[in-house]
Amino acid sequence: MPAAIIAPILTIVRSTMPRGEPMRLLSTQMLLLALIALVCPSTIHSQSVSLDWTLSPDRTWSGSEWNSNRLQDWAVIGGELRCINSQLRDPVRTTILLTRECNLTRGAFSFTTEIGTGWQGEAKEGSFGGFLFGIGGPEIDHRIRAIVHDKPAANGGILAVVHPDGRVGFRDFTTGGGGGSWSIGGPLGDKRGQLLPNQAQDGDGGPGPWVLKLTLTQPLTNKPEPDSSYRVSLTAHQVESGKQISSAILSGVSPAQIDGSFGLASHLGGKKNSEGWRFKKLQAQGFGLVAHPERSLGPIYGVQYCLSRDKNGTHEWNLTAQLAPISSEEVVSTQLLIIKEDEWRTVASGDFEALSRTVNFRVKDWKANRDHQYRVRCRLRDGNGTETDHDYAGVVRAEPDADGEPIVIGLISCMKNFTGNLAWNSSSIWFPHQEVATGVMAHDPDLLCFAGDQIYEGDISRSELNPPDKMMLDYHTKFLRWYRSFGELTRNIPCITIPDDHDVYHGNIWGAGGKQGRKQPGTTAQDSGGYKLAPREVNAIHRTQTSHLPDPLIEGPIGEGYSVYTTQVEYAGLSIAVISDRQFKSAPRPSVPEGNVVNGWFRNPEFDPKDADLPGLELLGDSQEKFLDEWALDWGRGARWKFLLSQTPFSNIATLPPGKTGAVTQGLRIVKTGGWPEGEMPVADCDSGGWPQSQRNEAIALLRKAKAFHLAGDQHLSSCIRYGVDEFRDGGVAFAGPAVANTWPRRWFPSTEGSGDKVSPHRGTGDYFDGFGNKMTVLAVGNPYKTGREPARLLDRGPGWGIVRVDNNKREVTFESWPRWCKPGDPDSEQYPGWPITVSQHSLDGRKPYAHLEPVQELEGMEVVTVVKSDTPPGDALYSYRLRPGEEWSPPVFAAGTYHVLFANMEENRFKLLPQQIIP
Repeated sequence: MPAAIIAPILTIVRSTMPRGEPMRLLSTQMLLLALIALVCPSTIHSQSVSLDWTLSPDRTWSGSEWNSNRLQDWAVIGGELRCINSQLRDPVRTTILLTRECNLTRGAFSFTTEIGTGWQGEAKEGSFGGFLFGIGGPEIDHRIRAIVHDKPAANGGILAVVHPDGRVGFRDFTTGGGGGSWSIGGPLGDKRGQLLPNQAQDGDGGPGPWVLKLTLTQPLTNKPEPDSSYRVSLTAHQVESGKQISSAILSGVSPAQIDGSFGLASHLGGKKNSEGWRFKKLQAQGFGLVAHPERSLGPIYGVQYCLSRDKNGTHEWNLTAQLAPISSEEVVSTQLLIIKEDEWRTVASGDFEALSRTVNFRVKDWKANRDHQYRVRCRLRDGNGTETDHDYAGVVRAEPDADGEPIVIGLISCMKNFTGNLAWNSSSIWFPHQEVATGVMAHDPDLLCFAGDQIYEGDISRSELNPPDKMMLDYHTKFLRWYRSFGELTRNIPCITIPDDHDVYHGNIWGAGGKQGRKQPGTTAQDSGGYKLAPREVNAIHRTQTSHLPDPLIEGPIGEGYSVYTTQVEYAGLSIAVISDRQFKSAPRPSVPEGNVVNGWFRNPEFDPKDADLPGLELLGDSQEKFLDEWALDWGRGARWKFLLSQTPFSNIATLPPGKTGAVTQGLRIVKTGGWPEGEMPVADCDSGGWPQSQRNEAIALLRKAKAFHLAGDQHLSSCIRYGVDEFRDGGVAFAGPAVANTWPRRWFPSTEGSGDKVSPHRGTGDYFDGFGNKMTVLAVGNPYKTGREPARLLDRGPGWGIVRVDNNKREVTFESWPRWCKPGDPDSEQYPGWPITVSQHSLDGRKPYAHLEPVQELEGMEVVTVVKSDTPPGDALYSYRLRPGEEWSPPVFAAGTYHVLFANMEENRFKLLPQQIIP
């Protein structure tokens, strides 16, 4: 090889070696790497990054290059990034760099930061701050790597830190694991995060602040790289004097311990305040750095949008942008733009709401006849007064043809991210649920319905309820994970999202008409009824999840000031009522004192839950019932179908061993596929929609009037049932999709066979009474079973997603329940047993007709038929229905009397009343 080429190669190689060491025999791979770097600079070139916060205003957000764990634990103050939480119960706070990672196949690297203590006086024992590196590797989703903090576990990396006395060292952040099924919180154990044994430390240290530098050196042997071991050096220099005061060299480090993500870490702090460690900047460089600018995050985290037809035949397009926890002072303007005539043009402006960190845009008279590219533009002002635009792009889709291919709805709920046995990889962290996002996208959905529990309040990191501003940052930490999981779907697909109990930091919630729950003697705040959080926080959560929906159609706020989101969405021939079956619901403990209800379960063994149907109780509340009654007859704006979206089904589809409450659910033995634990009985859980019974029956009657399907989530048990009120099968059909992931695997293993005509070959189907005595016909359930797949704690609990296919030509709806491990389209992919299920629209009123009126068909362009019982002043409208083109239909009636049939073209406001018919 010519000297002109060899010399530069040797220069590159020497740059990776410690100063003063003799040249060693180099591995072939290192020489090839250097040669490629020289002759193919476009293929591999040294990366460098220098980040600081000097131009950042004081705020909570670390910046788009970072993910802070947790948001409330870090702040930019005075041009520095500071950890502001040094509590023992919150160890090892991190902020992970998103846009760079390490890859040893490309070369070496180094990191430098200026670090200091954020407190005066004595430090808590065991405190340290510095780098966390070697987090995971390319085989682990970078979104998992970005949330590593708190506890060491597999793939957690290595800590390279300085201690309060100025001495440096390497600490283990890989050995650990364990943890409960809910959170990983709690103090760092004595044997966790220990100094690694294979290091040589030198120097007596000294006061800071310090310049902390980490450098990766060449392999210690000339073996091929996969079998090589590396050395990592760490030095601390005093900022003021420039003097090196301590060093450490870690030997025998494998490539797997070095590859992956890296960031900054702060553990504990001063004894007398909450401050942890502070950082002025980070510099990183070397061939081993790989740039990923596409992974930057914010200031716009994501969007949700919804299209709904108005009475003019156009649409209202509502879009909510979720921003990072920036300050109001930074926001100059926010705009929604689309491409029109090859130019980006503003179609709406919005205002930044500080607590929810949202901006809502509303565009009226939107023509949804084709796809449009859009941008959300947020102009921010930095600490120097410079203004910069930040864009987030997506596609607002054309409304599908209601009479074309079946409309496809994705039904998604209950996103638990962690269920114990901590490891910083997908064997323990279910986030970011890529299998579900990919699986849903494989169906090319026209609409997404997120039915609740987008977050769990104590998931991964503990919940923090006070002070309120920290509580909201805690919520944003968790809601960001939802956007990181499903934001690529909501960017380009319209969605309807509703919160459930965990979204507002409850295990169960009975909203009691909007009161604030307060602890009472012998009763928790949750059991007393109402919200544990104040209206300010709940309303902000509602804004993050529901402000992209059409305006509420009931009066609000309610009670002590809680906002409402009850509304209807008119899209692609679907008329979707969106309600809350929690906000108005009575709390069972104060309402049924003789039952001694705790967390929704009757603790008095002498009390029969069937007797809990008392006067004056609420499920949906008067205002929502009135809304549903009016919606049932509103078949304008092209509506062919009625769907109700709420949190939970109006029956209790679950069994347990006799005498047990839901507290045992998590610990019950999961049986092998095809197994059946004998002796279980239907239960009465007041968290379900099966209580209160009379109000449940009223809700089902309203659905029947609308010929509406019911979509829900909540139960973690995929189910499809037909409601019964007076008789089995006289109501409509409800579909609850499977949980994305869950800790609480509810189950349906009744010990008796279902009665009535057979609906499925599978056991547990047919006619049943639930624990409250409600009638229901079980069509299918997706029970938890041992699947033989790993991770079992995820896949044995019935996870997945739901799909609804709406065929207007046949007037049939097909429900699909897909296991999480499936890849739709693969020949081996099968749905949960009993699915798919196809239901006709006319079957949604299952009552046996007393008689039928004379056949009707489309009249003078009027397709909507309303049947009115005219001998019950002022005239009782029984139901409405939109006829299919060419359909001849004989409307059923259910009692003798006098009836009128009213024809309507609601879009053109034309009506015609047919002569009365008397049914003797």
